Amino acid sequence: MGKSRWGILGTAGIAQDKLIPALHASDQCELVAVASREEQKAIAYAKKNAIALAYGSYEQLLEDPTIDIVYLPLPNHLHVHWITEAIKAGKHVLCEKPLALKAEDVQHLIKLRDSSGLLIGEAYAIFHQNRLIGLKEHLQNNDFGPLQSIHGFFTLYNKNPHDIRNFYQDGGGALWDIGVYPITVGRWMAGEEPVEVACVMDHDPKLKVDHNTTGILRFASGAQMSFITGMQHPFHTSMTFLTDSKRIEVPNTFHSDTENPMAFEVYDDSRTAKAQIYQYEPMDQYQKECEQFAACAASGQPFIGSLEHTLANTNVINALFKAAKSGKFERV
Repeated sequence: MGKSRWGILGTAGIAQDKLIPALHASDQCELVAVASREEQKAIAYAKKNAIALAYGSYEQLLEDPTIDIVYLPLPNHLHVHWITEAIKAGKHVLCEKPLALKAEDVQHLIKLRDSSGLLIGEAYAIFHQNRLIGLKEHLQNNDFGPLQSIHGFFTLYNKNPHDIRNFYQDGGGALWDIGVYPITVGRWMAGEEPVEVACVMDHDPKLKVDHNTTGILRFASGAQMSFITGMQHPFHTSMTFLTDSKRIEVPNTFHSDTENPMAFEVYDDSRTAKAQIYQYEPMDQYQKECEQFAACAASGQPFIGSLEHTLANTNVINALFKAAKSGKFERV
Protein backbone atom coordinates (compact mmCIF):
# COMPACT_ATOMS: atom_id res chain seq x y z
CA MET A 1 0.00 0.00 0.00
CA GLY A 2 1.33 3.42 -0.96
CA LYS A 3 1.22 6.48 1.24
CA SER A 4 -2.23 7.85 2.01
CA ARG A 5 -2.61 11.45 0.83
CA TRP A 6 -4.18 13.88 3.30
CA GLY A 7 -5.78 17.29 3.11
CA ILE A 8 -6.84 19.57 5.98
CA LEU A 9 -10.00 21.68 6.02
CA GLY A 10 -9.23 24.82 7.99
CA THR A 11 -6.16 26.26 9.68
CA ALA A 12 -6.83 25.20 13.26
CA GLY A 13 -4.20 25.29 15.96
CA ILE A 14 -4.65 21.63 16.92
CA ALA A 15 -3.75 20.59 13.38
CA GLN A 16 -0.60 22.69 13.48
CA ASP A 17 0.39 21.48 16.93
CA LYS A 18 -0.51 17.80 16.72
CA LEU A 19 -1.63 16.34 13.38
CA ILE A 20 0.75 18.10 11.00
CA PRO A 21 3.94 17.02 12.83
CA ALA A 22 2.50 13.51 13.10
CA LEU A 23 1.72 13.31 9.38
CA HIS A 24 5.12 14.70 8.40
CA ALA A 25 6.84 12.14 10.65
CA SER A 26 4.92 9.20 9.20
CA ASP A 27 6.26 7.01 6.40
CA GLN A 28 2.69 5.84 5.73
CA CYS A 29 0.90 9.20 5.38
CA GLU A 30 1.58 12.28 3.28
CA LEU A 31 0.08 15.71 3.98
CA VAL A 32 -0.40 17.41 0.63
CA ALA A 33 -2.94 20.24 0.99
CA VAL A 34 -4.70 22.68 3.30
CA ALA A 35 -7.78 24.81 2.61
CA SER A 36 -9.12 28.00 4.13
CA ARG A 37 -11.97 30.31 3.20
CA GLU A 38 -9.26 32.97 2.87
CA GLU A 39 -6.68 32.05 0.23
CA GLN A 40 -3.87 34.14 1.72
CA LYS A 41 -4.44 32.52 5.10
CA ALA A 42 -4.16 29.09 3.48
CA ILE A 43 -0.98 30.09 1.65
CA ALA A 44 0.67 31.39 4.83
CA TYR A 45 -0.36 28.32 6.79
CA ALA A 46 0.92 25.99 4.07
CA LYS A 47 4.28 27.80 3.94
CA LYS A 48 4.67 27.72 7.72
CA ASN A 49 3.86 24.01 7.92
CA ALA A 50 5.60 22.72 4.77
CA ILE A 51 2.38 21.80 2.96
CA ALA A 52 2.64 21.70 -0.83
CA LEU A 53 -0.84 22.93 -1.84
CA ALA A 54 -3.02 25.74 -0.47
CA TYR A 55 -6.64 26.13 -1.53
CA GLY A 56 -8.79 29.25 -1.08
CA SER A 57 -11.97 27.28 -0.36
CA TYR A 58 -12.93 23.97 1.22
CA GLU A 59 -14.71 22.98 -2.00
CA GLN A 60 -11.48 23.27 -4.00
CA LEU A 61 -9.68 20.84 -1.72
CA LEU A 62 -12.56 18.38 -1.86
CA GLU A 63 -12.44 18.50 -5.66
CA ASP A 64 -8.77 17.45 -5.68
CA PRO A 65 -8.85 13.83 -6.96
CA THR A 66 -5.41 13.03 -5.52
CA ILE A 67 -6.51 13.44 -1.88
CA ASP A 68 -7.63 10.26 -0.13
CA ILE A 69 -8.34 11.47 3.41
CA VAL A 70 -9.62 14.73 4.83
CA TYR A 71 -8.80 15.79 8.37
CA LEU A 72 -11.46 18.13 9.70
CA PRO A 73 -10.64 20.37 12.73
CA LEU A 74 -13.29 23.05 12.08
CA PRO A 75 -15.51 24.51 14.84
CA ASN A 76 -17.78 21.85 16.32
CA HIS A 77 -21.04 23.09 14.81
CA LEU A 78 -19.58 22.84 11.28
CA HIS A 79 -18.46 19.22 11.51
CA VAL A 80 -21.53 17.39 10.23
CA HIS A 81 -21.98 19.62 7.16
CA TRP A 82 -18.38 19.33 5.99
CA ILE A 83 -18.12 15.62 6.76
CA THR A 84 -21.16 15.17 4.53
CA GLU A 85 -19.60 17.26 1.76
CA ALA A 86 -16.31 15.36 2.00
CA ILE A 87 -18.04 11.98 1.78
CA LYS A 88 -20.00 13.20 -1.25
CA ALA A 89 -16.63 14.10 -2.79
CA GLY A 90 -15.36 10.55 -2.23
CA LYS A 91 -13.01 11.23 0.69
CA HIS A 92 -12.52 9.36 3.93
CA VAL A 93 -12.85 11.72 6.92
CA LEU A 94 -11.07 11.90 10.25
CA CYS A 95 -12.91 14.57 12.27
CA GLU A 96 -11.91 16.26 15.49
CA LYS A 97 -14.01 15.62 18.55
CA PRO A 98 -16.78 16.20 19.29
CA LEU A 99 -17.69 14.95 15.84
CA ALA A 100 -21.37 15.84 16.31
CA LEU A 101 -23.57 17.52 18.90
CA LYS A 102 -26.81 15.58 18.28
CA ALA A 103 -27.54 11.87 18.16
CA GLU A 104 -29.63 12.26 14.99
CA ASP A 105 -26.64 13.81 13.21
CA VAL A 106 -24.48 10.82 14.10
CA GLN A 107 -27.19 8.47 12.86
CA HIS A 108 -27.27 10.41 9.58
CA LEU A 109 -23.50 9.98 9.23
CA ILE A 110 -23.69 6.25 10.00
CA LYS A 111 -26.12 5.84 7.08
CA LEU A 112 -23.84 7.95 4.88
CA ARG A 113 -20.80 5.89 5.84
CA ASP A 114 -22.57 2.61 5.20
CA SER A 115 -24.01 3.67 1.84
CA SER A 116 -20.77 5.21 0.56
CA GLY A 117 -18.31 2.61 1.81
CA LEU A 118 -16.09 5.44 3.03
CA LEU A 119 -14.66 5.67 6.55
CA ILE A 120 -15.67 8.37 9.03
CA GLY A 121 -13.74 8.44 12.29
CA GLU A 122 -13.59 10.63 15.37
CA ALA A 123 -10.11 11.84 16.30
CA TYR A 124 -9.57 10.53 19.81
CA ALA A 125 -5.82 10.00 19.78
CA ILE A 126 -6.07 8.55 23.30
CA PHE A 127 -7.40 5.31 21.77
CA HIS A 128 -3.96 4.84 20.18
CA GLN A 129 -1.81 5.55 23.26
CA ASN A 130 0.12 2.40 24.15
CA ARG A 131 -0.13 3.06 27.91
CA LEU A 132 -3.94 3.27 27.87
CA ILE A 133 -4.17 0.26 25.56
CA GLY A 134 -2.02 -1.62 28.07
CA LEU A 135 -4.24 -0.58 30.98
CA LYS A 136 -7.34 -1.66 29.07
CA GLU A 137 -5.82 -5.11 28.48
CA HIS A 138 -5.03 -5.51 32.19
CA LEU A 139 -8.59 -4.54 33.13
CA GLN A 140 -10.07 -6.90 30.54
CA ASN A 141 -7.93 -9.71 31.98
CA ASN A 142 -9.15 -8.84 35.50
CA ASP A 143 -5.52 -8.50 36.62
CA PHE A 144 -6.43 -5.86 39.22
CA GLY A 145 -9.90 -7.07 40.13
CA PRO A 146 -13.29 -5.80 38.91
CA LEU A 147 -13.44 -2.07 38.21
CA GLN A 148 -15.74 -0.34 40.69
CA SER A 149 -15.00 3.39 40.65
CA ILE A 150 -13.46 5.88 38.22
CA HIS A 151 -12.50 9.52 38.66
CA GLY A 152 -11.36 11.80 35.81
CA PHE A 153 -9.86 15.28 35.73
CA PHE A 154 -9.27 17.67 32.83
CA THR A 155 -8.97 21.40 33.46
CA LEU A 156 -7.22 24.30 31.78
CA TYR A 157 -7.31 28.08 31.84
CA ASN A 158 -8.85 29.82 28.83
CA LYS A 159 -10.93 32.98 29.11
CA ASN A 160 -10.10 34.23 25.61
CA PRO A 161 -13.43 35.50 24.21
CA HIS A 162 -12.16 34.97 20.64
CA ASP A 163 -11.26 31.31 21.14
CA ILE A 164 -13.78 29.02 19.42
CA ARG A 165 -14.29 27.13 22.68
CA ASN A 166 -15.61 30.34 24.23
CA PHE A 167 -16.98 32.11 21.17
CA TYR A 168 -19.53 29.49 20.08
CA GLN A 169 -22.26 28.62 22.58
CA ASP A 170 -23.38 25.78 20.28
CA GLY A 171 -20.79 23.13 21.05
CA GLY A 172 -18.49 25.40 23.04
CA GLY A 173 -17.53 25.21 26.69
CA ALA A 174 -15.57 22.84 28.88
CA LEU A 175 -17.78 19.74 28.70
CA TRP A 176 -17.85 19.49 24.90
CA ASP A 177 -14.20 20.42 24.48
CA ILE A 178 -12.27 18.66 27.24
CA GLY A 179 -14.81 16.92 29.49
CA VAL A 180 -15.30 14.39 26.71
CA TYR A 181 -11.83 12.99 27.40
CA PRO A 182 -12.34 11.56 30.91
CA ILE A 183 -15.81 10.40 29.88
CA THR A 184 -14.41 8.58 26.85
CA VAL A 185 -11.58 6.94 28.75
CA GLY A 186 -13.93 5.99 31.61
CA ARG A 187 -16.42 4.34 29.25
CA TRP A 188 -13.59 2.58 27.41
CA MET A 189 -12.00 1.18 30.56
CA ALA A 190 -15.36 0.20 32.06
CA GLY A 191 -16.27 -1.66 28.87
CA GLU A 192 -19.90 -0.62 29.20
CA GLU A 193 -22.18 2.37 28.80
CA PRO A 194 -23.63 4.42 31.66
CA VAL A 195 -27.35 4.06 32.29
CA GLU A 196 -27.87 7.37 34.09
CA VAL A 197 -25.96 10.56 34.85
CA ALA A 198 -26.05 13.61 37.13
CA CYS A 199 -24.31 16.93 36.58
CA VAL A 200 -23.58 20.30 38.21
CA MET A 201 -22.58 23.00 35.76
CA ASP A 202 -21.64 26.68 36.09
CA HIS A 203 -21.59 29.06 33.12
CA ASP A 204 -19.36 32.08 32.63
CA PRO A 205 -21.68 35.13 32.84
CA LYS A 206 -19.98 36.86 29.89
CA LEU A 207 -18.93 33.98 27.65
CA LYS A 208 -22.17 32.02 28.23
CA VAL A 209 -20.39 28.65 28.11
CA ASP A 210 -19.82 26.14 30.92
CA HIS A 211 -16.53 26.69 32.70
CA ASN A 212 -16.85 24.52 35.82
CA THR A 213 -18.60 21.17 35.49
CA THR A 214 -18.79 18.06 37.66
CA GLY A 215 -20.51 14.90 36.46
CA ILE A 216 -21.45 11.46 37.78
CA LEU A 217 -22.06 8.35 35.67
CA ARG A 218 -23.68 5.12 36.87
CA PHE A 219 -23.10 1.89 34.96
CA ALA A 220 -25.38 -1.13 34.81
CA SER A 221 -22.74 -3.29 36.52
CA GLY A 222 -22.84 -1.01 39.57
CA ALA A 223 -19.58 0.74 38.74
CA GLN A 224 -19.53 4.50 39.21
CA MET A 225 -17.63 7.38 37.63
CA SER A 226 -17.14 11.03 38.53
CA PHE A 227 -15.28 13.71 36.61
CA ILE A 228 -14.33 17.38 36.88
CA THR A 229 -13.74 19.63 33.90
CA GLY A 230 -13.33 23.37 33.56
CA MET A 231 -11.65 26.12 31.57
CA GLN A 232 -10.94 28.60 34.35
CA HIS A 233 -8.59 26.47 36.45
CA PRO A 234 -4.88 25.54 36.27
CA PHE A 235 -4.04 22.90 33.67
CA HIS A 236 -4.32 19.34 34.96
CA THR A 237 -5.18 15.92 33.58
CA SER A 238 -5.35 12.63 35.46
CA MET A 239 -7.51 9.57 36.05
CA THR A 240 -7.89 7.19 38.98
CA PHE A 241 -9.40 3.70 38.77
CA LEU A 242 -10.44 1.71 41.86
CA THR A 243 -11.10 -2.00 42.27
CA ASP A 244 -11.73 -3.84 45.53
CA SER A 245 -7.99 -4.27 46.07
CA LYS A 246 -6.14 -1.80 43.80
CA ARG A 247 -5.89 1.91 43.08
CA ILE A 248 -4.58 2.76 39.62
CA GLU A 249 -3.24 6.25 38.94
CA VAL A 250 -2.72 7.51 35.37
CA PRO A 251 -1.02 10.94 35.34
CA ASN A 252 -1.22 13.19 32.28
CA THR A 253 -3.75 10.68 31.03
CA PHE A 254 -4.71 12.16 27.69
CA HIS A 255 -1.24 13.02 26.40
CA SER A 256 1.48 10.84 24.94
CA ASP A 257 5.20 11.51 25.29
CA THR A 258 7.55 11.11 22.34
CA GLU A 259 10.72 11.40 24.44
CA ASN A 260 10.11 9.80 27.83
CA PRO A 261 8.52 6.54 28.94
CA MET A 262 4.89 6.73 30.09
CA ALA A 263 3.52 4.82 33.04
CA PHE A 264 0.57 4.12 35.28
CA GLU A 265 0.95 3.22 38.93
CA VAL A 266 -0.89 0.50 40.87
CA TYR A 267 -1.27 0.65 44.66
CA ASP A 268 -2.67 -1.97 47.01
CA ASP A 269 -4.40 -1.56 50.37
CA SER A 270 -1.21 -1.03 52.35
CA ARG A 271 -0.62 2.59 53.36
CA THR A 272 3.15 2.10 53.20
CA ALA A 273 3.41 0.04 50.02
CA LYS A 274 5.27 1.45 47.06
CA ALA A 275 3.54 1.66 43.71
CA GLN A 276 3.90 -1.08 41.14
CA ILE A 277 4.82 0.82 37.99
CA TYR A 278 3.75 -0.28 34.51
CA GLN A 279 5.93 1.52 32.00
CA TYR A 280 5.48 2.00 28.24
CA GLU A 281 7.78 3.21 25.48
CA PRO A 282 7.67 6.82 24.22
CA MET A 283 5.34 7.29 21.25
CA ASP A 284 3.23 9.83 19.36
CA GLN A 285 -0.44 8.89 19.73
CA TYR A 286 -1.39 11.29 16.92
CA GLN A 287 0.94 9.62 14.42
CA LYS A 288 -0.40 6.21 15.40
CA GLU A 289 -3.96 7.50 15.04
CA CYS A 290 -3.32 8.78 11.50
CA GLU A 291 -1.60 5.60 10.42
CA GLN A 292 -4.30 3.35 11.83
CA PHE A 293 -7.05 5.45 10.28
CA ALA A 294 -5.35 5.28 6.88
CA ALA A 295 -4.88 1.51 7.23
CA CYS A 296 -8.55 1.02 8.13
CA ALA A 297 -9.68 3.25 5.26
CA ALA A 298 -7.63 1.19 2.83
CA SER A 299 -8.59 -2.23 4.19
CA GLY A 300 -12.20 -1.66 5.20
CA GLN A 301 -11.44 -2.77 8.75
CA PRO A 302 -13.23 -1.05 11.67
CA PHE A 303 -11.62 2.03 13.22
CA ILE A 304 -11.63 2.29 17.01
CA GLY A 305 -12.86 5.91 16.89
CA SER A 306 -16.07 4.70 15.24
CA LEU A 307 -19.37 6.48 14.73
CA GLU A 308 -20.94 3.95 17.06
CA HIS A 309 -18.61 5.19 19.79
CA THR A 310 -19.49 8.75 18.82
CA LEU A 311 -23.21 8.03 19.11
CA ALA A 312 -22.81 6.55 22.59
CA ASN A 313 -20.65 9.46 23.77
CA THR A 314 -23.04 12.03 22.29
CA ASN A 315 -25.91 10.46 24.20
CA VAL A 316 -23.93 10.67 27.45
CA ILE A 317 -22.96 14.33 26.91
CA ASN A 318 -26.49 15.40 26.09
CA ALA A 319 -27.83 13.52 29.11
CA LEU A 320 -25.32 15.42 31.27
CA PHE A 321 -26.55 18.77 29.92
CA LYS A 322 -30.12 17.65 30.62
CA ALA A 323 -29.19 16.62 34.15
CA ALA A 324 -27.48 19.96 34.78
CA LYS A 325 -30.76 21.70 33.95
CA SER A 326 -33.06 19.34 35.83
CA GLY A 327 -30.89 18.96 38.92
CA LYS A 328 -31.51 15.22 39.08
CA PHE A 329 -30.25 11.96 37.57
CA GLU A 330 -31.24 11.51 33.92
CA ARG A 331 -31.33 8.33 31.86
CA VAL A 332 -28.84 8.05 29.03
